[in-house]
Amino acid sequence: MKKTDFWDAMQNQRFRWICSLSMVVFSVVLLSIAGACNRKLGGTATIDNNNATHSPGAAVDPGPIIQRYRALDDSRDSTTKLVASISGDGERAEMAQPKQVHFTMFKKRNPDGKLSMLVEFTAPSDERDRDGLITVFPDGQIEGIRYVQSTDSFIVTRDVLSEDALFGLTLQELANGQPEKYDFTVIGEETSDGTPVYRLEGKFKHGVESKFTRIVLLISKQNYAATRAEFYDNHAQLTRILIVNKTEQIAGYSTRTKWTIDNRARQRKIDFSVVEASYDRDLSDSIFTREHLKKIASR
Repeated sequence: MKKTDFWDAMQNQRFRWICSLSMVVFSVVLLSIAGACNRKLGGTATIDNNNATHSPGAAVDPGPIIQRYRALDDSRDSTTKLVASISGDGERAEMAQPKQVHFTMFKKRNPDGKLSMLVEFTAPSDERDRDGLITVFPDGQIEGIRYVQSTDSFIVTRDVLSEDALFGLTLQELANGQPEKYDFTVIGEETSDGTPVYRLEGKFKHGVESKFTRIVLLISKQNYAATRAEFYDNHAQLTRILIVNKTEQIAGYSTRTKWTIDNRARQRKIDFSVVEASYDRDLSDSIFTREHLKKIASR
């Protein structure tokens, strides 16, 4: 894969890099790519959303559901090694065959509520210049920084509407979807693979920026983790589907270890797998600096 598959910054100054994990995926819908880390009492869960039954939603207050969903990720910091397998791209013929990219996501929460993330490519080696820093501020603003070795300069963006942050995803998706930007309603209750779930609809709040004016979440009644997320644009078109395929207990945290993002707008599918994850290791603040970003991107 050519570097311009993800980065065209030298030509048009648009900011591109890889992240997760959601925690993506970190980060991502979570909902992010970056691999999510959620508290849960035990076991390994495999989610199959193809066997769901629907029932009309009663007058259920969505507030406590969303509050518990957002409170699941309570780790101080985390380090997650991931593999992303990218397939299908309506624009690039070379993406017709799945391409694997290896990267590591470092994440740390600060006492003031700021979330710092570093995404470091590890393979292929020619992907390292796409390393990037992501900061989610307490007021919801998101900043992305990338180092350009050829010009010895940093590119900074706060554009949450651009789809160039990660494999055609947005900064918002890398920040776990930012559910605080939506007003939610419980529109149904279902059973997915034997697990009772709430179906919630989130409508975009006035005065905030987002690529998605409406989202739909399936949230487990057992542990309040999201098992599926759907993202709709301002034309009511379904542009993203995130499905959690597997979760595992790691260091006392229920960790999303396999999930898929179907980017319908770009005809691209991304399968994420966690290779290794660790939590609460007291990561140094120096990891999340421009100096460190420049160092790893220049190797």
